[in-house]
Amino acid sequence: MLKLPLSLRTTMCLLFLFISFNSGGKLKMASAQRTWCIANPLTNISALLGNLDFACSHVDCQLIQQGGSCFYPNTPIHHASFAMNLYFQVMGRHSSHCDFRGSGLISLTDPSYESCSFHSEGDLAEAPPSATWCVAKPGSGEYILQQNINYACNYVDCSPTHDGGSCFNPTTLINHASFAMNLYYQTSAKNTASCDFRNSGLVVVNDPSSGDCTYASIRYVRYL
Repeated sequence: MLKLPLSLRTTMCLLFLFISFNSGGKLKMASAQRTWCIANPLTNISALLGNLDFACSHVDCQLIQQGGSCFYPNTPIHHASFAMNLYFQVMGRHSSHCDFRGSGLISLTDPSYESCSFHSEGDLAEAPPSATWCVAKPGSGEYILQQNINYACNYVDCSPTHDGGSCFNPTTLINHASFAMNLYYQTSAKNTASCDFRNSGLVVVNDPSSGDCTYASIRYVRYL
């Protein structure tokens, strides 16, 4: 059996440790993290349709056409998210390519569901922010969104999503569910499992807050 010189073996060992511990000392593959781009649940329909038109002028949006594997649910936020993600991936996964005038969120969780696959080429081109939030998958159905609201609001204060509250608008289940899911996630020490919600939650690295609506972020607990 061929034996490597001691100095070479030492160098290779150190290189392995450097690669393995390059992110906070946790042993993991350096290229394991992938990222996606989705629409902010607070985005109004007009902006979503604008994002959809812009992205689809640069990428192939055939899969969200009728008969495509990502046509359902036939909602502006789902279709816009799919197109925005394709654009984000094609452009090289820079944060600026998921901005969409402040209406895009970078997700650390795969938004794919059932037969609809959201493509990802890998991690962000630059270092991601350290803070995280939790929002609902754009492809989540109304039933699961309502179930998430019912569950989370048993533990956290959801009054801002009630009529007259700062997060009431837009009056969509995905906005109200995302607000409740995020508050539950924040008060649960940002444990990854607390944003799962039966595989309908996404951990994102952009603040979804918009206008008077603030999505809580507790910065002193451990991050994902």
